[in-house]
Amino acid sequence: MDRFEAPVTVPADLRRRFVVGTVLAGLTTFVFLLWIVLDIGGGRVTDGVDDVGELIAALAAAVLCGMTALRPSSSRAGWALLAASSLSWAAGEAAWTYFDLVKGVQVPFPSLADVGYLVAVPLACAALLLFPGSPRARHRILGLLDGCIIATSLLFASWATILGPLYRAHHGGVLKQVLSLAYPMSDVVMMSLVIILIARVGQQARMSVGLVMAGVVAFAMADSAFSYMTEVNNYGSGTFLDTGWVAGYLLIGLGALRAMTSPSRDVVPAQDTSISLVVPYVPVLVVLAVTAVQLVRGRHIDPAAWTMAFALVVLVLGREVLRLRDLAIIARRPPHDVDRSQGPRSHRPEPDSALVIR
Repeated sequence: MDRFEAPVTVPADLRRRFVVGTVLAGLTTFVFLLWIVLDIGGGRVTDGVDDVGELIAALAAAVLCGMTALRPSSSRAGWALLAASSLSWAAGEAAWTYFDLVKGVQVPFPSLADVGYLVAVPLACAALLLFPGSPRARHRILGLLDGCIIATSLLFASWATILGPLYRAHHGGVLKQVLSLAYPMSDVVMMSLVIILIARVGQQARMSVGLVMAGVVAFAMADSAFSYMTEVNNYGSGTFLDTGWVAGYLLIGLGALRAMTSPSRDVVPAQDTSISLVVPYVPVLVVLAVTAVQLVRGRHIDPAAWTMAFALVVLVLGREVLRLRDLAIIARRPPHDVDRSQGPRSHRPEPDSALVIR
């Protein structure tokens, strides 16, 4: 019997579904962008295309992710959470559409739309942490620590340079200030998790998870642009920047479609690599650089920034303790156990049976 697994092929009809979905998503994004830029039908019509287009894209992603979560797979929980996140964002967009199109008033801030938008963030973050569906608790904990380290580092840098001054200069109630910062901070967190996934995603899940990551990046860029334009009172419904939300959710839907039209099998988690071990510490260097620049320029580092720095130290120490514990466990194993832990025998080359003397 052959010692090596036969390559798994994707049936032609499944490949065709993914290709058709990709073409439709590309055409939809292009038509949406063209409509917004050319302002076809006037401002009111463009407004409606903008709001309804974003709503349909989020609903499509929710449906596709939900259907993928019904398939037997180790990544079911991740797809289910991603479906819930997309549905929550769609609910927020439905509230926005109601204010904008039905009532014909400027969307208040804060409003029910913000509830749907912000609830979608932790659900999406939890989904990203569960990809690519590793069953090992150690990989889950290490991925969580890595995500927290990168997110805290980027939040510190953002707070010291942009978010902190923006918060201190913002006029309004505490709730408005918190919500104004929640959007850019959530974008930083999601981008941090994307960086972790890039370093850790396994070969078998690379296409589907890669599409999800591209969608999160597009979503975060549109979100950040919205936050900035709102802050400078220059945002209006029907701007080309809204294409990021449409493209983002269509890419997430394509990721789900790719997983749904691929052979149903569990994802093999990626092994630790030099890149995955080093990546979480790169943003720490950014923190050190920002702190040094702030101190040299004589600027005060406020308590919020010091709290983030302290949390970062605790997270880094926790990650190192976990790594040292793993190294100690490996060092205590007999040599044959360490060799067996490198992977199944069927994945290692075997000597030619004709050359083995028995």
